[in-house]
Amino acid sequence: MRFDKLDLNLLVVLDALLTTRSVTRAAERVFLSQPATSLSLRRLREYFKDELLQPIGKSFVLTPLAAELVKPVHDVLLRVQAISRAQPTFDPATSQRRFVIDSSDYVISVLLSEVVRRAASAAPRMEFDLRARSPQSRDLLQAGEIELLITPQFAIVPGHPSELLFEDTFSCLVSPEHFGMTKKLTAEQYFEASHIGVEWGGGRRLTYDQQLIAVGKRARRQDVIAPSFTLVPPLLVGTPRIATLPTRLAQQIAERFPLRVVECPVEIPAFAEHMQWHKYQERDPAIAWLRSLLLEVAQGLQPSRAITKRARGMSAT
Repeated sequence: MRFDKLDLNLLVVLDALLTTRSVTRAAERVFLSQPATSLSLRRLREYFKDELLQPIGKSFVLTPLAAELVKPVHDVLLRVQAISRAQPTFDPATSQRRFVIDSSDYVISVLLSEVVRRAASAAPRMEFDLRARSPQSRDLLQAGEIELLITPQFAIVPGHPSELLFEDTFSCLVSPEHFGMTKKLTAEQYFEASHIGVEWGGGRRLTYDQQLIAVGKRARRQDVIAPSFTLVPPLLVGTPRIATLPTRLAQQIAERFPLRVVECPVEIPAFAEHMQWHKYQERDPAIAWLRSLLLEVAQGLQPSRAITKRARGMSAT
């Protein structure tokens, strides 16, 4: 099909070329042979009267025109995808949709594990690709390459719809053999102890509690850094260290490891986790069903005993 003399089938190839900046990787992405992809690139160059991809050494860079085409071309394809998925009815029992969800391992532990468990019964043929949040998550949502992003409020991507899932606070996790049966640490104990911290992703992003404490008058000494929340327990058991974690996760961990949850002596505001999806997927019935399932599970979460404040635009992991 042609529109304004452009073969619309070439838009899919063009999007892959602009995204990968490689004929070989673009061919793999659109399931074409490399010669066929090269032919498509030649036709696109003729239509736009522009090289689009220019060789620099062993790689390609986008021409100024190609750089301007990246977003509008991808947006057109996302709109077409939304139209193709707009069905009058949706049956989760027979659906074979594959969902990509970006979130922290904390959210996977306290929320998504139950979502996936329920989906195994309600939607047995669905597939879930759960990925760790990363510095690229924002771009992946913009590009429509993930169905859902679960993130604290400060990291919400502008221009796309979002909805509150649940709130939580922070608590401390300690080894009882070093802290006895204490129910609350003093500020002195907290800052004099060594800590296990969590920093994630490329460039080692700080978690929200670390960001707040870092701007205070006293520094928290961290002598162990873990790449995820769920790796903290084996590093903490049997040591005199302290780990400051979201309360629901801390309580979950204490049920599985010989560790105790105690009240944090440092006042850290409560936080909220939101789910977000691409604006062009607003009417996708499958994603709407998945959002409904997440809300149902989130609303059924056991109240965190340490929650005393509501999140007021504050967020965490």
